[in-house]
Amino acid sequence: AGIGGGNKGDGKDIAISGDAKVNAQGGDQSGAGIGGGKEGAGSGIAISGGEVKATGGDFGAGIGGGENGDGSGITISGDAKVNATGGKRSAGIGGGDDGSGRDIEITGGKVTASSKSDGAGIGGGYTGDGRNIKITGGKVTASSKNAGAGIGGGDEGNGEDITITGGEVKASSENVGAGIGGGYKGDGKRIKITDGTVDAASDKGAGIGGGDDGNGENIAISGGKVTAKSSKNGAGIGGGHTGDGSDIKI
Repeated sequence: AGIGGGNKGDGKDIAISGDAKVNAQGGDQSGAGIGGGKEGAGSGIAISGGEVKATGGDFGAGIGGGENGDGSGITISGDAKVNATGGKRSAGIGGGDDGSGRDIEITGGKVTASSKSDGAGIGGGYTGDGRNIKITGGKVTASSKNAGAGIGGGDEGNGEDITITGGEVKASSENVGAGIGGGYKGDGKRIKITDGTVDAASDKGAGIGGGDDGNGENIAISGGKVTAKSSKNGAGIGGGHTGDGSDIKI
């Protein structure tokens, strides 16, 4: 990793604060920009200030796991400015290729998170789930260029237990993942929005819910300003193309 574990090593308990200016790159060994090295997990990463640019290696997350590594326990708060870009099949913030992203919380700051291909912007890498993701404040832009969700699962991964209670959130998948929810063939489950401004968009997945060929279930929107759309064959809120939508409350 740029900051964290070496090859096959984990990166944990990493804190960035104050006026720090950080540019961390995973290089060509598939480590995370900040977090695990190749085959290593990234956990306990707290960013509360400064300007942080984190770029994953070939198959590593921007912030989180390296190739085959999970990203967990990641928090962004205060006035931090974070730009995190995952490598191939890796999340911007969360799991590396074949890794999950879980227990991710954003309470403030300005966060831009993107995956170059099949990971989520925030959540799982390729085949990885995105679970227990909370946004309570800040300005968050999360995107995936192909089969991952903007926020949630990577390609073939589910997005579960995603909660937004404030802030400005823009989440998009340019192809077959959901804006918020599952990646391609992944379900979006237990998604709750109570406040904030949320714009969620996909091509063939749901805006909020399942990716292409994925279901959307147990979705509750009780407040805030929410725009959710699918430009082709998915629901705005519910199932992606060929997917079911159930237990939706607005």
